[in-house]
Amino acid sequence: MELLLALGGISISIIGYYLKTTLNELREVKQLSSENRIKIEVMEVDYVNKVNNLNDKFDRLFDAVKDLTNEIKILNKELSKKKDL
Repeated sequence: MELLLALGGISISIIGYYLKTTLNELREVKQLSSENRIKIEVMEVDYVNKVNNLNDKFDRLFDAVKDLTNEIKILNKELSKKKDL
C-alpha cells in the first residue's frame, strides 16, 4: 500500500513538473506574441506612412510632368509661328 502511495506521489510530482514547465512556456509564448503584435502594428503604421508619402511624391511628379508637357506644347506653337515668319 505504501508503495502505491509512493508511486502515486512520484507520478503526481512528475505530472506537476511537466504541467508547471508547460504553463511557463505558455506564458512566454503569450508574452512574445503580444510583443510581436505590437511590432507588427508599428510596422503597419510605418508602411502606411511610407505608401502615403510615395503617393504624394507620385502626385507631385505627375503634376510636374503635366506642367512640362503644357510648356513644351506652348514652346512648339511659338516655334512653329516663328518658322512661319
